[in-house]
Parts: sequence; C-alpha cells; structure tokens
Amino acid sequence: MKKKPLQVRVKLEAKLNPSEDPAKLVKALVNILGERYSDDVIVEGGYVWAQAEGLDALAVVYEQIRSRRTMAVLRRLLLRARRDNRSYVYINRQAAYIGLMVFAETEEESPLGPIRLELESNDINGLIEWLVPRKEIFRS
Repeated sequence: MKKKPLQVRVKLEAKLNPSEDPAKLVKALVNILGERYSDDVIVEGGYVWAQAEGLDALAVVYEQIRSRRTMAVLRRLLLRARRDNRSYVYINRQAAYIGLMVFAETEEESPLGPIRLELESNDINGLIEWLVPRKEIFRS
C-alpha cells in the first residue's frame, strides 16, 4: 500500500507587547517562515501570526537546525508536545528577529514572550521524523 503524501500546516503566533514595534515581530516571523511568506504575516488584535501549508514552510527551520546542531533539542520538544495530529515548540522572538532559531521549553524562557510554532499534519510522527530524524541526531 502506498503511503499518503505528508500534509503539513504551519502556524506561527506571538502576542504583541504594547511597547513593541509590530514591524520587528513581523520580521521575526518572516525569518522563521522565509521571505516568500512575508505577505502571509498578519497583525491583528494584539497578535502577530501567520499560517502556511506544505513542507516548504519549514525550509528555514530545517536548514537552521542542521547548521546550528539543535536537532536533538527540537526533536525532544516536539515529541513531548505532540497531541493527536499536532505538536508545537516555542521560539525566542529576539533570536528569531536576528535570524536564529533558539528553542524554549516554556513561555517564561523568552523575556518578551515566545513565538509559538505549531505543526499540524496527517502524520505528525512522520513530520517530526522528516524534520529531525533520529538517525541524524545520533550520527552527529
């Protein structure tokens, strides 16, 4: 039997602090999703958020975690937060603003509040394995 293609929805969301420049938070989200998704970032009701579909929406995350060797951390956090067909992880917003992926275990670890990266898939375990394969972690 043929395996179904991996369907992926990526959602980013962060609360906009009253003293914060919305453009900086928009830039942080674009740095996570990639420039091609810049028109998909929305500022609304005290939040900045974006949603995209497909593995392409994770291309920046995919590349960054390999270059910074943070795969084991991301895998552990995604597996721990997995529920039904979803999982999530928190990303430090100041790091994202300058183009880095720094993952947090709790919301409190990010002083201004984190960016929540939520993944939804028809095969969440397959998506996590694609993004952070166990065999690559142990090879490092």
